[in-house]
Amino acid sequence: MTSRLPVTVRRLPLRVRLAAALERLPESQRLVLALRLIDGLSPVEAGGALHLSAREVESRLSVALESVATELGTPARRAA
Repeated sequence: MTSRLPVTVRRLPLRVRLAAALERLPESQRLVLALRLIDGLSPVEAGGALHLSAREVESRLSVALESVATELGTPARRAA
């Protein structure tokens, strides 16, 4: 799958491309990603903050990570 980012953005440094890819995520996915990966909340804690089940939090996180990986042209790594 090819990146949806414009070619000029794809040539920029990784952190700029990452910021652009994160901005393209739906807000619900960005919030889940931030709460889980930046704030370090558990799926239950993040779910409580967002009024979601822990399963929905993990589902949205998985979709968000896959989207970001696709935008960056890097396959997402699956947890073992």
